Amino acid sequence: MIGGRVIMEAPLVDAELLVLKKRVDGLEEQVRTLTAANLALVRSIENLQRTSPVPQAD
Repeated sequence: MIGGRVIMEAPLVDAELLVLKKRVDGLEEQVRTLTAANLALVRSIENLQRTSPVPQAD
């Protein structure tokens, strides 16, 4: 009966794997979005520093 049990559980494992794959795909998209936002923020700060440098402390 062990072999039958493995066959019965295979669809459940496939379903769990699909759920996990969708979750990973969503997390990867969030990482891409946050990376792009971070890069845009860094570029904005760099441009701001070029146009109005911060005065040096004496």
